[in-house]
Amino acid sequence: MNKPNSSLEDIQEAWRSCVAKALQTSELDGRAFSNHAVEWGQVWNELSYQPNAYQRQMVDYQHEYHRGAGWVLLDASLTLHHDRKPIGVWLLTLGCYEGKTTLSSAGAALLPPLLLPDLANKTVKSIGTKALAFIQSICSTLQIPMPLMEWPVTPAAPNTGLSEWQQQLLRSGALPSIRYELYVDLQPEMAQIRNGFRKSYKPLISKGLELFSLEVLDKERINRALWSEFKNLHFEVAGRRTRVDSSWDRQYEMIPNGTAFLVTVRDRGTSRLVGAGFFQCTRDEGLYSVAAYDRNLFDKPIGHAVQQVAIERMKSLGLKWYRIGERRYTQQVPPPSAKEISIGEFKHGFASHEFVRFEYRWTPESNSLRSID
Repeated sequence: MNKPNSSLEDIQEAWRSCVAKALQTSELDGRAFSNHAVEWGQVWNELSYQPNAYQRQMVDYQHEYHRGAGWVLLDASLTLHHDRKPIGVWLLTLGCYEGKTTLSSAGAALLPPLLLPDLANKTVKSIGTKALAFIQSICSTLQIPMPLMEWPVTPAAPNTGLSEWQQQLLRSGALPSIRYELYVDLQPEMAQIRNGFRKSYKPLISKGLELFSLEVLDKERINRALWSEFKNLHFEVAGRRTRVDSSWDRQYEMIPNGTAFLVTVRDRGTSRLVGAGFFQCTRDEGLYSVAAYDRNLFDKPIGHAVQQVAIERMKSLGLKWYRIGERRYTQQVPPPSAKEISIGEFKHGFASHEFVRFEYRWTPESNSLRSID
């Protein structure tokens, strides 16, 4: 637990000691990302599928966002080793907000270790067992609840059954729940992808492309002035500054580095920016991150046109899947807002697939892991 009036450095040092102790107790062979970034990159490049959640620039952005909101954070991410070789990466964040300490993946539900393909089943099981023991040790030392955990969508292999990680969580007493994620398969030809859009969207897309001028701003075209236009539009639409400038800087940096692009929408007569969408990407996956559209033009199909242009761009980059976002249903707990339902319905009109994403929660009775040997 954090002592009252502890300095930032004291808290982070205590967390580092806790992680070191947990590695020793669990016998998990993990090396701090801060000291082994090259090995993290080596594993990242060898993965069969690269999800945006593990993209290091995405992690940097999420950490900056939370720091700006008042969090104290430590990036405790690990490069995992087996037989003296790096074989996995694990996105871990220790954070404290308003006196509450949590273990997460960049402020969201704790993701599983991401392992190289074709590891022996025995190795995967051993790493899972040690990883769960590692989590338990941290939570026990810090006297905090076990974290909300997630098994993310794996669109490249959606029908492989429950993973070893999920099975161990279930045997340990975690309670599963399901969420729903919308994706577009980018591997068919563009005409076939467009044919899968909701029927009513097709004339709206054509109208949007006719009414407005759309442009993709990538590392060859972006500059600070253009990015500031987007940021200012977002402030205007939101009615306030929703996050610190440094988090916007982190997102901007993704574009020159080739891990994001911006689709802008301008009035054809005045060249005024009336909308824009920011999209992140790895080698395999695109992600709909943030957008802003002039409130006075909400009856115009700006967003429809932006989605098609973004999909065309992702297709040209050779990406495999486009993650549009979550779809919420009225019967879910907690119940979604009407706005969340509406946004999900809009995204569903472009999706080719709807996948299940699993979350695992710990009851007071299961908060201490049971033996799963």
